[in-house]
Amino acid sequence: MLTQIFIFWLVLQLFGLIGLPAAFRLFRNLPDRGCAFARPLGLLLSAYLLWLAGTFGLLRNNLGGVILAMSIAGGLGLFWKSRQRDDSLLVWLKTHWRYALSVEALFAVAFVAWAIFKSYNPNIETAGGEKWMEMAFVNSSLNSSTFPPQDPWLSGFGISYYYFGYVMMAMLTRLSGIAPTSAFNLFIPTLFALTLTGAYSIVSNLIYDLRFTIYDANSETIVNRKSKITNPWGLLGALFVGLMAHWEGVLEVLHARGLFSDAFWRWLDIRDLKLPPQSPLSWTPARFIWWWRGSRVLTDYTLAGREQEVIDEFPFFSFMLGDVHPHVLALPFVLLAIALALNLIQNSKFKIQNPKPFMQGLTDLVAAAGGRSAFFLYAVAFGSLGFLNTWDLPIYLAVLGLAFLARRGLAHLGETIAAMGLFAALSILLYLPFYIGFQSQAGGILPNLWNPTRLPQFFVFFGPFLLISIVFLSLLSTRAFWPWKKNLGWSLTATVLAPVSLLLLLTLSFLVFPAGKDFIQRLLNDPAVQSALGGATMNDLLQEIIHRRLGNPWTFLFLGGLSGLTLAHLVSSFGFRVSGSFSRSHAERENEKTRNAKPETFALILLLMGLLLPLSVEFVFLRDLFNNRMNTVFKFYFQAWILLALASAFGAYYVNQALRGAGRAAWQILIAVMILGGLVYPILAIPNKANNFQAKPTLDGIAWVAEQHPDDYAAIQWLRQNAPPDAVILERPGKSYRYLSRMSALSGRPTLLGWDFHEAQWRGNYDEQSIRQPDIETLYNGLDPATTLTLLDKYAITYVVVGPLEKEVYSPKGLAKFEQLLDVVFQQGNVTIYQR
Repeated sequence: MLTQIFIFWLVLQLFGLIGLPAAFRLFRNLPDRGCAFARPLGLLLSAYLLWLAGTFGLLRNNLGGVILAMSIAGGLGLFWKSRQRDDSLLVWLKTHWRYALSVEALFAVAFVAWAIFKSYNPNIETAGGEKWMEMAFVNSSLNSSTFPPQDPWLSGFGISYYYFGYVMMAMLTRLSGIAPTSAFNLFIPTLFALTLTGAYSIVSNLIYDLRFTIYDANSETIVNRKSKITNPWGLLGALFVGLMAHWEGVLEVLHARGLFSDAFWRWLDIRDLKLPPQSPLSWTPARFIWWWRGSRVLTDYTLAGREQEVIDEFPFFSFMLGDVHPHVLALPFVLLAIALALNLIQNSKFKIQNPKPFMQGLTDLVAAAGGRSAFFLYAVAFGSLGFLNTWDLPIYLAVLGLAFLARRGLAHLGETIAAMGLFAALSILLYLPFYIGFQSQAGGILPNLWNPTRLPQFFVFFGPFLLISIVFLSLLSTRAFWPWKKNLGWSLTATVLAPVSLLLLLTLSFLVFPAGKDFIQRLLNDPAVQSALGGATMNDLLQEIIHRRLGNPWTFLFLGGLSGLTLAHLVSSFGFRVSGSFSRSHAERENEKTRNAKPETFALILLLMGLLLPLSVEFVFLRDLFNNRMNTVFKFYFQAWILLALASAFGAYYVNQALRGAGRAAWQILIAVMILGGLVYPILAIPNKANNFQAKPTLDGIAWVAEQHPDDYAAIQWLRQNAPPDAVILERPGKSYRYLSRMSALSGRPTLLGWDFHEAQWRGNYDEQSIRQPDIETLYNGLDPATTLTLLDKYAITYVVVGPLEKEVYSPKGLAKFEQLLDVVFQQGNVTIYQR
């Protein structure tokens, strides 16, 4: 096991070496020169070249293709870096070797520690997550010679999902030589380590610039340039983003101990915590997988009064759960995009050109990025977010747009919007083959009519970040040199009244258009809804909506007010030169007034976006097959956590530097208490998830299959070793989150139909599935040999699996016919594989 961990770490180091020259050139405006982003950049560029060339048939998706793509990525990076003759990587390392070493140490410790944790809970299971699906995608990405990979659960089709992250993980697996079902348990440690180092880098760069990038009246630096980037406060970024949890863990402890009244827990209204605690009372939660509740803090209700699940994951929960899902796969590259936005806003050499025709905005954006080559890499990096986790792309395009606007000022708003539109188009165009074949369950934007978030639940989730942000904004309000008050009126109007107006507009259109009227009518036809409303008229429905909205406006008002204050400060800071590092001498304070407030401005950008995301889901959500805001809250809260965590880490340091004496001591104690509150959940949940580290550690994610289903396990291994990668297998399909579609998921060979509802989510329809289901029934149950052979030909089926799962639902006579029609190529126990 340790050997596998070491090999995988070496492979990751190789991608770091590939990406380092390009990162050093690309991030030339940051003090750390992108040191922490060399690995994700190297991985991204190599995977992009492999995918693009593989899509057009220029490269094969095999070991040779991977090595060639890596060589091209590394060679281009070295060539680009060699053209920059004014700076040396070795000189930078001599000056900042402590910081580089701290990044490597953090990465290594995080990777190894989380790999060991995973070895105590390695199972790739069907319930409690999406690991079955994710393993199927990784196997398919390994077995497909070109792109898109074959859909393992709908043979003959390519994957209709944002699958780029699985291409990356397949690359790592292929290079390491480790079995996919073991490498799977090293993916999360990889993402965990990349996330911690990325967050550490962003906050360290912000802190460094705040402390040391101070200019005199002639824009001459007045600090000692040997100052180090390394700062323990930078670790707050890593802690807040990836290691810390919210305060639900504290509530679990209090509930398990029987503290507070039943009325309090009912008022808080978090599922499971409303029930009486288990006996005997203790200081540790004893409820089965109690930690799952941490991802379901919010509670919505249907019109009939039934509880409705809302997913509100946060990074640590995702790392602990171990699902290699797109929102986790994208995390290092989200941080890469944030760092690129910071790099752009820090470009001190960029100057707006005059005159400013329409295309000047794009010209300025190219210059701010660092030139045409850098601009292209910006587009590759931001465009990858749409391919990794499509929800993320518009969020971080907005972050980049605000950073660019901060460099140019509001006078150039129109040009900035036009330039960002063209940049967004390029970012999508670079990944156009993915979008051409992409289908989705997304069905437009719907109003969130009757489910406002309760403020206590919102504070449980975001509490530490909200408190730090409030103090940070309060400090800015008293000390900032920019005239923020003049912008407060319109900014509050925009963040408080505009969302309400949008909701009313959407509601009106919802009631006018046929689809909306049909939706409302279906609601009113539900007897449970009629009983809850006391009637079945539109008036009854409107009364209930108004009652729920006016009875619980506090989260919206809080978020609207805080967002308005943040927006007022942000706009006022654009292009303004202000004091911000709170030096003690008057001379230093006078000099500081002449520096640009880039760190504060960027922190405000992160804070504003982090507040607007949860504010938006108070009013709208993206329609999907669930027809509620569950997934929109999930995706938006996850990104809001990252943005607020980074802004709060900077804000904590900023306030600490502003205060003196007892005030600073009190602030540090408050930060420590909030951190300890956020660490209760990880400290208690980690041993619980790992079964108190009692089992024998292993990285083999399907060892449990070998133990519980040995015949299936042997059949899967036979398929992996003997079946061609594109061979189609027939096995029993079924519902999601059950031990079904096991051969296709764990071998990577496509089957006719796997988890059917997941296919419906990926494609937004059930058209092909509805055709295949009766054909599968006929194949297994039918007695006519001619019909069976015709269907086998129709779907190009090579192997037919008959095991305990098939024998549960299909007729013995139907299954017996395969003995006469096909050849037996594998048989062990109750599992037989037939070949045409």
